Amino acid sequence: MSNQRETVGMTFWDIVDAVRNTSPNPESRPAILEQHLVRLAATEIQYFDKVYHEQLTKSYRWDLWGAAYIIGGGCSDDGFRYFRDYLISEGREVFERSLSDPDSLAALKIDGEAELESFGYAASKAYEKLTGSELPYPEIPGPRDPVGQEWEEDDLGSLFPRLAKKYGWDT
Repeated sequence: MSNQRETVGMTFWDIVDAVRNTSPNPESRPAILEQHLVRLAATEIQYFDKVYHEQLTKSYRWDLWGAAYIIGGGCSDDGFRYFRDYLISEGREVFERSLSDPDSLAALKIDGEAELESFGYAASKAYEKLTGSELPYPEIPGPRDPVGQEWEEDDLGSLFPRLAKKYGWDT
């Protein structure tokens, strides 16, 4: 299945972009996404969650982890998951641009942390409200380790010069 498959006339990214456009404040996005998803059929919520996990897998990359490390002044493995939740909540354009150029995240206005763990739980909450049962976890094969070239902390400033400048990272 392509992530372009429609869910009640909207694709996965249409839904995410609609949520982002409704709320520029990331902290309110999880509740808005949940409200949107609870109006869908259970199978559509499952599909949304499957595509969501595909995007998490697609973004499990060393270069994005390096960008998250600079933005957050450090980044654990859990923190990197929550960073990717935040990235998805920013919508398709930001997400896709960050995959092709993680340093482009320097143009993003980030107030507070660039983590949004609760965005990743919205589909589960909506599914449970709708059906009274837990959302089945999608089986998405993915890499055990991030894809790409692992970095050294000392090299991050030269790898991501715009982010380093914006966040005062010693290069």
